[in-house]
Amino acid sequence: MLTIYIKGRDEAEMMTIDEMKQLLQASLPPKRYKHSVHVYETALELAKSHKLPEEKIAICALLHDCGREVASKESAAKADALGIAIDDVERNQPILLHAKLGVYYAQTKYGVTDKEILEGISQHTTGAAHMTDLAKVVFLADMIEPGRDFSGIEDLRKLAHKSLDKAMLKAYSNTIEYLLAGGQLIHPHCIDGYNELMLAQKSDNK
Repeated sequence: MLTIYIKGRDEAEMMTIDEMKQLLQASLPPKRYKHSVHVYETALELAKSHKLPEEKIAICALLHDCGREVASKESAAKADALGIAIDDVERNQPILLHAKLGVYYAQTKYGVTDKEILEGISQHTTGAAHMTDLAKVVFLADMIEPGRDFSGIEDLRKLAHKSLDKAMLKAYSNTIEYLLAGGQLIHPHCIDGYNELMLAQKSDNK
């Protein structure tokens, strides 16, 4: 059984993954909760494919969008009120802020203290350089869960089960192309993540 300590509760009494699901379901719109469960299930499948520990991945994947309880149009004001730093890209594209708000809610509402889980939540929208395997799994699960549908997704799904880094590189490429086509800003963390993996690939091919 997956468990996690909750602040303010007796240490002998721990929150199960089912309890977390119930709290999340009560906090998110139905469509967003369904997506969260799909990401949770997809992340566990990826964890099995890559022989990774499942508990932290399960928690991170389930809670990755817990910050979505705040509407995008209100997220900048909420972040400001909480003293969360916002960069220029996030202020212009506030949908990105649900990752930082998610870290806040994961800590204060769900009692998460594990740094790797919190980092995975914070990186699931933009990616980043030096991501852990946990963070990569959650990022990819968010992109390839069953509710997603875009050109090339089946190839990305297959690749994600073979190589996290190759799948991340493809995911970054897709994201950057999508943002450019829509005239949107590209967060520096996305560029950093792409460049890191591309440099590693070029080095391997020498």
